[in-house]
Amino acid sequence: MGGIVLVNVPTSKPLPIMTDTLQPMLRMLWFLLHGILPLAAEATYLIATYYSDDVCSSSYAYQVHAVDVVNCTSLTCSNGEMSSTSRSGDVESTECSTDYVANMTSTLSDSSYIIVLRFEDNNCSTLYYGYGTTELGECVENKYQGGYSISTLNKDGSADLEHFTDSSCSVAYASETANSSAVATHECSSSKYVWYTGSAQEFASNSNGDAGTSFSSDGDVGTSSLGSSHNMNRGGEYDFPPPSRDSSSSDARALTLVSVVFSCIVFVLVAVIIVLYRRLNRQTPVETRSGLWDDDTITATRIPRTKISIKKLLCRGAFGEVYSGVFNRQQVAVKMLLPATRSNLQHVNEFLTEAKMTAMMDHPHIVYYVGVAWDSLSDLCVVLEFMEGGDLRTLLNKYEAERHPVGIDRQKATIALHICHALTYLHSLSSPVIHRDLKSRNVLLNHSMTAKLTDFGISRERLDRTMTAGVGTSLWMAPEVMLGERYGVKADIFSLGVVLSELDVHTLPYAQVKKQCRETEGPRARLWS
Repeated sequence: MGGIVLVNVPTSKPLPIMTDTLQPMLRMLWFLLHGILPLAAEATYLIATYYSDDVCSSSYAYQVHAVDVVNCTSLTCSNGEMSSTSRSGDVESTECSTDYVANMTSTLSDSSYIIVLRFEDNNCSTLYYGYGTTELGECVENKYQGGYSISTLNKDGSADLEHFTDSSCSVAYASETANSSAVATHECSSSKYVWYTGSAQEFASNSNGDAGTSFSSDGDVGTSSLGSSHNMNRGGEYDFPPPSRDSSSSDARALTLVSVVFSCIVFVLVAVIIVLYRRLNRQTPVETRSGLWDDDTITATRIPRTKISIKKLLCRGAFGEVYSGVFNRQQVAVKMLLPATRSNLQHVNEFLTEAKMTAMMDHPHIVYYVGVAWDSLSDLCVVLEFMEGGDLRTLLNKYEAERHPVGIDRQKATIALHICHALTYLHSLSSPVIHRDLKSRNVLLNHSMTAKLTDFGISRERLDRTMTAGVGTSLWMAPEVMLGERYGVKADIFSLGVVLSELDVHTLPYAQVKKQCRETEGPRARLWS
């Protein structure tokens, strides 16, 4: 690699403008290149493992997750309450690895397991998300992303993974399956999945010299031995090969790096030209602002991070976590991004956009916004009013379990009225706001059963007469939103109708229809996404 060559240019006059401009620009280019070149290194993955004991023993590992992150932080045996349904004694451990397959398989190798890898590309070379569990045939909570699932390893060597919206795994919304060949060869499926399986019995028998095929006798939740298609390594464990990668992937990575470096050089040259033009024309450079970080609403409601005390994890979703906390001696709810996304500027900006949207709301039936706080990018949090009664969906699940009478009573009618007041406020603003994700989970209750709307993460001001972005939760989405057609505030009214149906019968939308379909088609009927 050649260095930068400085050439003495003979001139009759000094060039102060060139000297003052080029030197800082060259320094900027140097820092940019040193920040970009590490991208050529192999990707690092965050491996999150959950254990049922308190010392992180490998034999007690029951769930593992893998995700590609920019900045990875290891955490050994953290005794935190990872979700509202975490079992007593559960602990979490995270580590950073460049070989997520070997790490995940070795973590779960003391038990029978299924590992499902989801990729972003058709060649299965860029990992989107990895999930593994030893709790086969059971309805288990996804500790990292939320939701519930059942993993099944069938006696014929095939495998299934079903996703559910509820803790009893009665309402399915998606499923994946792989035949025995796909499981055995770890081939990249057309839906961008790669599967790995193994069993403790299989490892034990193979370590004694038996490489035959064995099956469990527990019906469909059996574990199949696929040992003959893998090589053994020390300790009797299988050395699972990584997902197949195109030879072009490394070339593409190098090409991307070259493109970025070239873009940086062009950027610096353009910046030099702009600065020279402005100085030569005696124009004062215009100072730019750093977006949402300097937004008037955000800065006006910023509170000291040191005054917020985080207490207990209340829930974890696909993109964030909500903790109970204390601010100014009052209990509050503290919303934060997931650790894996806190360094992602896009997620941070979207999070700040949601905070700004919530801060603009002033209504007794919308969750009160206290403020936003941060000391650094990684500890950004939004402080909200604490709602002791939880969400409406939890209340309706309780009603269902206790066989509470269906129909609309005074309390349900009051909750419905509160939701209507909140929607009327949103739709009556000078720039009407469409919530776009109205559902029972986003209706919170306080100790006096007052209902308030929350979660404005995908809400938008209706800048045009209609919009076409299909966002929201499918069971509550209006047909025109699902079809990607134009829609307006009426989409919220459709979602309100679904919530009213939940208030009436306590169950999720279409739950009875899905139950009838399962009874008609058999216990293995699946709802494909």
